[in-house]
Amino acid sequence: MLFLPIMEGFLLFIFWVILIFYLFRLFFRYGMPWLLSRYFRKMQEKMRDTHQAKKETKHGEVKVKMSGNDQPRVDPNIGEYVDFEEVKDNNKPENEK
Repeated sequence: MLFLPIMEGFLLFIFWVILIFYLFRLFFRYGMPWLLSRYFRKMQEKMRDTHQAKKETKHGEVKVKMSGNDQPRVDPNIGEYVDFEEVKDNNKPENEK
């Protein structure tokens, strides 16, 4: 009589381990292939949509994407603009370049 509660708990533990084992086995047999096929189907649809969007442009057609930002890229408060000009030094000999 003393071992009955211990034995009952052990058998219950074995039952749950076997049940969880078979549930994992069923999931990996039927659930994982379904999830993977669904994932790959969605990726395939995305790729097809991307390819269709690229295919819509005709050969030789040029599309220009304009950004809506009309502000200058350089901050006008940084300083003043200086235009540089290349000046040749006539005092240097030709072989010194």
